[in-house]
Amino acid sequence: MNTDISIPSPQWNSELSQVIMDLEKLRSTVRTSTVPPYIFFQLKNIFQLLETLGSARIEGNNTTLSEYVDEIIEKKTSQDEKRQELKNIDEGIAFIEKITEPQTLVDRAYLSEIHKILTQRLTPPPKGEGSNHPGELRLENVEINGVIPPPPVRAEQLRDYFDAFIRFINEEQRLQNQLLMVAIAHHRFMYIHPFDNGNGRMGRLLNYALLIKLGFNVVGRVFNPSSVFYADRNKYYESLRAADSLRDEDLLKWAEYFLYGLKNQIEKINTLMDQKYTVNQILVPTLKSALDRQHITRQEYDVLFFLVRHHDMAIQSKDLEKIGITGSSQKAYVMRKLRDKGMAVSVKGKPRTYTIKFTNNYLLRSVIRVLSAEGFVAESLDSNEGEAGGR
Repeated sequence: MNTDISIPSPQWNSELSQVIMDLEKLRSTVRTSTVPPYIFFQLKNIFQLLETLGSARIEGNNTTLSEYVDEIIEKKTSQDEKRQELKNIDEGIAFIEKITEPQTLVDRAYLSEIHKILTQRLTPPPKGEGSNHPGELRLENVEINGVIPPPPVRAEQLRDYFDAFIRFINEEQRLQNQLLMVAIAHHRFMYIHPFDNGNGRMGRLLNYALLIKLGFNVVGRVFNPSSVFYADRNKYYESLRAADSLRDEDLLKWAEYFLYGLKNQIEKINTLMDQKYTVNQILVPTLKSALDRQHITRQEYDVLFFLVRHHDMAIQSKDLEKIGITGSSQKAYVMRKLRDKGMAVSVKGKPRTYTIKFTNNYLLRSVIRVLSAEGFVAESLDSNEGEAGGR
């Protein structure tokens, strides 16, 4: 039984080599966002929402994006296990962002803690998405529902395979192999299937952790790595299954699929770091959409339009005179009404200064609609068709 994991070498002039070089440029480019942080982190929260929902839907959770957004807007506190699964993924992402740095050791304790978070308060298998042994390696062979075959690694072989996996993801890699390591690690984690349930969710959050370690830092970027997979779930599983041969050529095809999708996603997301693009292509169309659907009044549209086009995307009440709102009481009333509706919030550290809020009110629907039109949101997230099974 050979449990060692190696990284096959792509040909230097192959498409995979070009993708790796492109990703290295993206990693090494220090790109300063021109979008103010109080806007940038709202966008980041939206993409975390997409990451959470996308990962869960790959596993068979059939909550649609529209349903999820409605629950956020209406502030519903559903006790449904599907919603608990989404909440757990959110907590797993938060855990990774809080403790993961380039020098962090991604060891068994680290992975066990994430597994405990992902499966907490969920019914164990075979009826639910929880675990009979949270944070512990599986003690039995796993049967997977649907069209996905059982993992090749049997329970009695698992510890040796898992130990080899831990060594592999923590080994110092040459620069040209680091991204290949992430791709190979995702496949190998799914191949050995170390836990009794939740391995898919675990594997996709592991991508997130390893990419942070490699410098694709979420503080400076809006990031949604699972979009590589949930945009075409069948293609994802087909690519994984093909790599189960462990032949170099099949692993390299998997790596090309994985890294090409990652590159496209990062390039797309990087456009949101440009204030001009974010204002003109995302926020202004969002306001127009909200006005058309009567989610905001004409006056609210005028104020928020003026706000997002202001140089720092924030205003004070006195600035409203520039759009014809005069008188102290009238200006105070307009801003108070926007605050009460949750569409304007104070900017931390700037007294009596307000910016737009679009992550937990009716503007969120319009933001999602515009992001979808711009190609940031996969159509599959709003499909009512349930996904059977999970790997």
